[in-house]
Amino acid sequence: MFSIIKTKENVENFLDKTNALHDGYIISVQYTNGGVTKLDYGYHFNHEKTKLIIQVLVTSIWDSIIEIEFENLLEWQIKDGQWDITDSSIIFDENGSIIWLDDVYTTAEEMKKGSYVIAKNMKWRIIDN
Repeated sequence: MFSIIKTKENVENFLDKTNALHDGYIISVQYTNGGVTKLDYGYHFNHEKTKLIIQVLVTSIWDSIIEIEFENLLEWQIKDGQWDITDSSIIFDENGSIIWLDDVYTTAEEMKKGSYVIAKNMKWRIIDN
């Protein structure tokens, strides 16, 4: 069952239950866009129908796999350096979007050095391994 991220309390619960993804490794990434429409002069891409699913192996909580699902993507980047995540953070921007970061960053420039997702919706679950 998925847990939804909509409030600061939801964020605190996520960080607590997932140990902030400490000692986590991104093991799977799946992006889909169900909002592609053919037009007479090309295509229209509707970001409201986008979905990104990330699975993170978190060795600090008994090798659990955390699945995070984002919908209505605005911007995202996954870096593949195979280094571990030592901390993660989630913030809400002034437009109500959710920003997930693979570390604790203080500027947008720092954020873009790692993996991040900016989306309208986020939910997560622990997958039995």
